[in-house]
Amino acid sequence: MIEKRLNILMVEDTKMDETLIKRHLLKAIPNALITVARNKADFLEKIEWLVPDLVLSDFNLPDINGLDILLNVREKFPFVSFIFVTGALNNEEKVAHSILQGASGYVLKENLKQLPEKLIEVLQKAEQQQQAAAEEERRWRDAGISLQQATALLEKAPDFDKKEKILSLISEALVSIQE
Repeated sequence: MIEKRLNILMVEDTKMDETLIKRHLLKAIPNALITVARNKADFLEKIEWLVPDLVLSDFNLPDINGLDILLNVREKFPFVSFIFVTGALNNEEKVAHSILQGASGYVLKENLKQLPEKLIEVLQKAEQQQQAAAEEERRWRDAGISLQQATALLEKAPDFDKKEKILSLISEALVSIQE
C-alpha cells in the first residue's frame, strides 16, 4: 500500500469502469486524489492545469485513442508513470507498441484485481529511477565542484610544463558537465 498522497489522472469514458477502477486504485493508494477526464477535450483541458504523479488511461475512447493520450502525456510530463487500464490491449503487438511508446504497463479491465499490484510495482520502479537520477545528478555536481577546486589550485601553482593544457582540459570538462 502507498500512503503518499498522489495526483492521479484517469482517462475513462465509461462511468461503471471508472467506479471499478477507483475501487481497486484506492486499495493500493488510499490517499489518491483522482481527477477524471472522459473525452479528448476534457483530457486536454485537465492536462494543462493538473500535474499528475500517475496517469491511468483506457485505450479506446470515442474521440481519442490511448496512444495519442500517452504521447501527449510524454510530451508534457516525460517521467510520469502511465498505465493503460483497458479491455482493448489484448493484442501482443499493441501491447509491445504501447510500451515502446512509453507506457509503464497495462492492466486489462477483466483483471482489475491485478491493478493494485501493478500500481505498486510501477510507482516503486519510478521512485527507484528518480532516486538513481538524483544520485547521478549529485555525482555530476560533485565532479564539477572537484574540477573547480582543481582549477583554483592549478591557477595558484607556479608555472610548469603543460599547466595551460591541463587548465584547458579541466575547463572543457566543466563545460560538458554543465550542459
